[in-house]
Amino acid sequence: MTGSQAHARGDVLRAYLVLPHAVPIMAVLAATTAFALVSAGGWPGVVNLVCLLGAMLGGQLAVGAVNELVDVELDRLSKPYKPIPAGLVSHRGAKAIVLVGLLLMAAFSARFSIEAFVLCALGNGTGIAYSIWFKRTVWSWIPYIVAGPLIPIWVWTALDAVPIRMLAIYPLAVPAVIALQLAQSMPDIASDREAGVRTLAVELGSQWAPRVAWSCVLLPLTIAASATTWVAERPEWIWVSCLISGALLASNVVIWCRNPHQGVMTAFPLIAAAVVVLGVGWTLGIVTL
Repeated sequence: MTGSQAHARGDVLRAYLVLPHAVPIMAVLAATTAFALVSAGGWPGVVNLVCLLGAMLGGQLAVGAVNELVDVELDRLSKPYKPIPAGLVSHRGAKAIVLVGLLLMAAFSARFSIEAFVLCALGNGTGIAYSIWFKRTVWSWIPYIVAGPLIPIWVWTALDAVPIRMLAIYPLAVPAVIALQLAQSMPDIASDREAGVRTLAVELGSQWAPRVAWSCVLLPLTIAASATTWVAERPEWIWVSCLISGALLASNVVIWCRNPHQGVMTAFPLIAAAVVVLGVGWTLGIVTL
């Protein structure tokens, strides 16, 4: 095998790893792990954790691959370096990832209750619906507010019963997941506008989209900090999570002020981290383990 062949195979391997959107997958898996630890009041057990992560990983592989398949024609014009337009991943290969992901999700979800199975399928199915029907419209935030809050509720359902208090996560989650959607869409504002795609980020524009995203994180931070006296069982967890989330949000603001391009590119990982930390802290604060 020649050096060029080895390099080509390496490029193909990296393309298949990049295709399903590695950063969002890592964020969702981190959130799943954190909520599993909280739900179990400690270590949930190897088998339970592996099945939770396996189910979520499978679902997210399918979600990411469908996203790339739906965008392939647009990417050929604006992002020819992406795996499918670059010829490193075939349509058949991307569809195989979707199928394998769905099979993994179903197989690992089968360990838990039928309710948990349905919630996992609903959350990941909403992610697929986002790419097919919602992504290129001003309603692109709707699937986020459906699927985002389902993560802790799904984990709790899989490992135990969902405490009624868990539903209090929705007032925080709705603006937070809108912030996630904006952060994920901001790098594509220019190319989406040129292609005639009308997402919420495009409608807001490159100046207002980050400001709205920051506000959508700041709002649940304020709600969480204000609600500790009448909702929280252990308010210290909420206060700590608010401080950490606020620091992550502030770092993105500082980066954006110094270099708007870098601010846009770091928005999703920093805002995702802020949302995960706040969600875990809120859960720890309101639920008695």
